[in-house]
Amino acid sequence: MQPSFLRRRVLVAAAPDDRKAIELVKVMRSLGLTVIMATTIGLAAQADEVAVCVIILHPDTWRGTPSIITAMRQHPRHMIPVLEAPMNLPRGSWAIEPFYLMDAPLETARALVGLIRQHLQTMLEHEQAMSLQQTQLHPWLRSPDACAPTFPPPKKPVSNLLHYLLLSWPLAFVLCVSFLAYYFFQLNATINTQANTTPTVVSTWRDHPYSVAVPGVGCDPGSADWILSGAYKEQPIEPAESKAGRATPPAQLIQDKSIISTCQQDGALLTHISHYDTFASMIFASKGLPLPQHYATQITATSVNTSPAAVFKFGVRDQSGSDMSGTESGYGNDVLQLGVNGAWELVRYGNSSNAVEKRYARGFVTPAQSYKLSADSNGPVMSFSINDQHIATIIDAAYADSYGISFGLRDPGIHTPPSVLFSHFSYMPLAATYAGTPEASASATAQAIKTGMLATPYIASVPGFGCDPGTGQWQPITEADQHISTRCTAHGLSVAQKQGIRSVSRIPFYWQDGNFPTNYRLKVTVDLKRSNNAGLVWQHA
Repeated sequence: MQPSFLRRRVLVAAAPDDRKAIELVKVMRSLGLTVIMATTIGLAAQADEVAVCVIILHPDTWRGTPSIITAMRQHPRHMIPVLEAPMNLPRGSWAIEPFYLMDAPLETARALVGLIRQHLQTMLEHEQAMSLQQTQLHPWLRSPDACAPTFPPPKKPVSNLLHYLLLSWPLAFVLCVSFLAYYFFQLNATINTQANTTPTVVSTWRDHPYSVAVPGVGCDPGSADWILSGAYKEQPIEPAESKAGRATPPAQLIQDKSIISTCQQDGALLTHISHYDTFASMIFASKGLPLPQHYATQITATSVNTSPAAVFKFGVRDQSGSDMSGTESGYGNDVLQLGVNGAWELVRYGNSSNAVEKRYARGFVTPAQSYKLSADSNGPVMSFSINDQHIATIIDAAYADSYGISFGLRDPGIHTPPSVLFSHFSYMPLAATYAGTPEASASATAQAIKTGMLATPYIASVPGFGCDPGTGQWQPITEADQHISTRCTAHGLSVAQKQGIRSVSRIPFYWQDGNFPTNYRLKVTVDLKRSNNAGLVWQHA
């Protein structure tokens, strides 16, 4: 008799009132599959008896749905996850990566049905191979054919029949034991083969260029995995009487639930409704698998409601998605942070807290309300650009892989919810080109940079932001902050201070990336036309 798990049926386990799941099943049936809609425990208990079991998961409801939990506990032999919203995939013997169920289920159903048919074809080939093996056996050892016609034997006298039974029972016993042993051996081989057979899955989006004008959760119609992510630390509140004689308890990590993403015609609007001084992030996640070692990516960030203190975030080595079970593994990332005032810095966040662990470079670009942020991540070598202008290349081998590309906003200077519009996202996997181990590459590059800085002096005939055409990083000067105004001339930088101001105003210079050599010499020419109190000030920052 054919084992029950080889029946050509598909079971879909879902919540009872899940309209998306109901529509998906209707489309799958219209495409020719025999589908059982399992919304009760009784039907879900058949999950281990069907050829394929499809589990419909929603991040907010799947744990409280008995039919889904029952189906997963049956350990189906071929279990396919279908997600209704981005989420961490629960532990299970999943056959493939998850599908995403959109509002219009036709495309999802077509892809799902195609994969299921491929799996059924694989099963059919195994059945045919088993049938061929049966035909090559001696007739006495073959499994009984359920379709073969049977003819009643001629009636014999009871005495003769009893005589024959008494004489032949030892031979019959031996034959039965041999047949049962062989049958269960073949059944076990089929089960093991079926359990270990995984259909060939085409390469995922990680291996192909990907772009979308409106990125983000619920906005991108493609197959990318977008996640809203934010975390901050908060000191627990204790009664005054319990604090006496006790050490201050450590800060608690709070998962930020105040991040809202809204789909707009020209992009995804990310809004933070509380804790404005922490980053609200949107992640182009990798579904728990590392991105290629070499890829290029970019996105446009446009300020919608921000203060002059707002900072955009663009991270290329996000570590938060490295565990498929959903356990938080840290906040490690290599990040370009860019203020709406034009100040930028490249930093590494530690993997055990959301604190900056190391600063690599800093500088300034022209302040703007919209920036195009670009990066090329090639193993430990990362290059960054702002508005198509290369700003810096850093070497950091702290994180071997990247599990996502993150974008975010924080605004410590605002009193209303800040918002940023992210648009025109692109991702391009490339062939890895860096040579040697990350450590060796980082050491050699760092040494080359150090040697070059020592050997090459920096000269600016006309210093100051917007006046120096070279790579020197000069901080932009605003009259409101510094009480001075600047003007580029053919002979130098003209500086004028407001009348009556007695405080010292500065024109900060940050070398080429914010990192000065240990030993250096400075020189500047000052023409005191209407002042006798100007000069060169050294200040270590």
